[in-house]
Amino acid sequence: MPAGSGPVRVMHVCDKFGIRGSRVHGVSRLLAWWFPRFDRRRIEPMLVHLRGDDAAARNLRASGVSAVSLGKGKFDPTTWKALRRTAERFRPDVIHVHGYGGANFCRPLARLLGAKLVLHEHAAYPRVPPYQVPLDLAMAGMTDAGIAVSSTTKDFMVRRRFLPASKIRVVFNGAPLDEFKPESRERADTVRLRYGIPARAPLLGTVGRLDAQKGNTHLIAALPAVLARHPEAHLLVVGEGELMDAHRAQTYRLGLDHRVVFAGFSNEIPLLQSAMDVQVFPSIFEGTPLTLFEAMSMARPIVSTWVDGLGEVLRHEETGLLVPPADPAALAVALCRLLDDPPLAARLAARAQAESRRYDIRATVEALEEIYLDLVARMPEAA
Repeated sequence: MPAGSGPVRVMHVCDKFGIRGSRVHGVSRLLAWWFPRFDRRRIEPMLVHLRGDDAAARNLRASGVSAVSLGKGKFDPTTWKALRRTAERFRPDVIHVHGYGGANFCRPLARLLGAKLVLHEHAAYPRVPPYQVPLDLAMAGMTDAGIAVSSTTKDFMVRRRFLPASKIRVVFNGAPLDEFKPESRERADTVRLRYGIPARAPLLGTVGRLDAQKGNTHLIAALPAVLARHPEAHLLVVGEGELMDAHRAQTYRLGLDHRVVFAGFSNEIPLLQSAMDVQVFPSIFEGTPLTLFEAMSMARPIVSTWVDGLGEVLRHEETGLLVPPADPAALAVALCRLLDDPPLAARLAARAQAESRRYDIRATVEALEEIYLDLVARMPEAA
């Protein structure tokens, strides 16, 4: 793109916005935060969704971000034609992909169109689908830049997706921190009243999808040990997903149904977080979950597993308490420690809030813009 010819056109391609029974996913939340914040003098963004219009797409649209939905299935070969037609109309300088499908179709498409290809990885997944391995091997050279949400994720991209480390930049996720400030005690108490939680009962909380990755099975399993020491404690679970029914059944088996509240999907995350005394991240693996930065900004004391990006952002005994994954006993000990020691909880929360300033979403957007501009500046026609 010749210098001075206008903003860089960036086409984001996302496989799907929701995931396994949840109408919201970290990537779709990021897109809803990024798009309004791109400097339109420098970047002209467009969003393409490979699947059809669904609850997740509608939720994203309600946030003010529209997408071209192609309505294609996971392995639909007609995706190529629809993507090419869409891209030829938009004429992107950069194609920024999220997900295996987007990467597989868009890498050759970018080469065909003379665009740069950015592959964004959002977690260090335990496994890669078998079909993806030969595709990544064959098309690694078609990737101009990689973005990893943590150093662990960067290692995953090198080892499992075959990208050279020199092409990958770590760009931490962030959150719009100005939207995540603690509400007043009076407002927070309205949440407790809504769900029948006593005003001064210790309230643990977790926010995220209800699937195996998020580890809530282990958090629920830890609750009996917490209740043995703090019998009035409650757990507020915010989110939806494929394991909702399984988690409910687990609480009934353990006799915890009167202590665990499933709030489901909510657009009032800061208010719900304000009601929590401790926010818990029991994940089995992660990238850098957006709710982590929100909890830090909200000055919530945090108990987290030490996996991947969680362990990279948080510092044990400084900005949170870190425990091994899939270990209910360790979770219970850490939770009780914070409930037993309010000064410790307050100290960790204050340090986390101060540290959160590094992770404002504006810094993420500026880093993305720099990557796009640098890629386009190195195009032959820009010389």
